[in-house]
Amino acid sequence: MTEVISSGKPWKNDSFHNTFEEADEVRSKLLEIWNNNEAHKGMQAKVKRMRSRDKFVVKVRLHPDFAPVKETSKKDGKNRKRNKKNTNGGKFDASASI
Repeated sequence: MTEVISSGKPWKNDSFHNTFEEADEVRSKLLEIWNNNEAHKGMQAKVKRMRSRDKFVVKVRLHPDFAPVKETSKKDGKNRKRNKKNTNGGKFDASASI
């Protein structure tokens, strides 16, 4: 049995740095600010190495558990029937009237 793994919310690039120490310092400052502020509850930050540029990037996102949930309204099945076009009415056939 294979388990299907769905991807989570995407990360956004916050800043780029030449060394890991600089990037880690920025990440720790962000986490410290967010932990002291209730408005930023659930924010995450990480440092990732970019081999192509030989740099380090600080990435941030809101944890998926803290994301606001959109309410979806259940659609009524009647609209589908009402909006269905009449298929019997086709185009006028001039040859049939003679």
